[in-house]
Order: sequence, then structure tokens, then C-alpha cells
Amino acid sequence: EGVGLVSDVTTIQLGWSVLNVTAKFGFILHLQYIKSKYCKTLDATRELYGVHGGPVPAKDPEALHDGNDGGDPDDGGEQKMRTLISETMVSLNMSSHTERFMKLMLDNGIVSTDILER
Repeated sequence: EGVGLVSDVTTIQLGWSVLNVTAKFGFILHLQYIKSKYCKTLDATRELYGVHGGPVPAKDPEALHDGNDGGDPDDGGEQKMRTLISETMVSLNMSSHTERFMKLMLDNGIVSTDILER
């Protein structure tokens, strides 16, 4: 268009359309590559530090109760907090501060995820 080799308006518009679609498709592929690389790094980090990415299913039905039936309401609460804090700190690349942060949370009375949600 700038040199004057093509003077047909339809061909010029088609050229711009092809360039636009190619650029956007390339950008989408680049973002997908970055996301895949990040997910692989996060999975490797979780595996290295022993943090599980999702909820671990209970092996027996008794472990599924929420603790409101007269039992100890903090059963497993500290373990959930420890897992949540560990996973968060690993994803923030601050895993060396996990124990200190956990101590601060426990010292301030946040001993379960239920208290944390309030």
C-alpha cells in the first residue's frame, strides 16, 4: 500500500485482514505457551515441596463430617491451614517463610480455614 505496488482496495483490505488474524493468532499461541510453562513450573514446585494441588479425597466416610456433631471442631483444621499456607507460599515463591507465617496465624487465633473465611 505504501509503495504503490497494489492499488486494488479489496486486495489491500484482504492483506490487512490476513496480517491482523495472523498477529492475533500468534499472540494467543504465545499466551498459551506462557500458561503451559507456568503450570509445568508450578506442578514441579508442588512436587518438589510435597504440596498437593487439589483436595485429597477422604478414604473413609467418617472423615467427611464437618466436626459440628459434638466432636472436636478443629479436627484437621490445622492441617488444612498448613496445606493452604504451604501451597500459597510456594505459588508466591516465598516457601522459606511458610513456618513463620503459620506461627503468626496460630499465634493470632486463626487455627482453621473456617476462621480464615470470616
